[in-house]
Amino acid sequence: MQIVHSLKAHEIQRVCQANFGEVRRIYTDASWSFNRLWRLGTQFQAVHAHDYTHGDVHTNRGENAWSPFKRGLVGMYHHVSAKLLQDYLDEFAFRYSHRREKGRMMDLVLAGC
Repeated sequence: MQIVHSLKAHEIQRVCQANFGEVRRIYTDASWSFNRLWRLGTQFQAVHAHDYTHGDVHTNRGENAWSPFKRGLVGMYHHVSAKLLQDYLDEFAFRYSHRREKGRMMDLVLAGC
């Protein structure tokens, strides 16, 4: 999870190029912001105006990653300053990436100190 300065296609492409390794498949919705990502790998779009899935093409994983962050803002933090927003994003990205390791979560946190 990362703050982007705009949702323009060139900015989204720049951020993806800086953060993705070799990519074979990119799953997006049909937003114009994603219209340059085909340059990074094969792009598959879920067109939500028609349906939310088309075979194995969907955006559920992305939505599942953002959902705990949005709920955390509403339920725990209530307000986040722009200055600390990336720190909160990092926290929830860590939680999401290690969500299946609940018994080891404290060990993982302490290992990062």
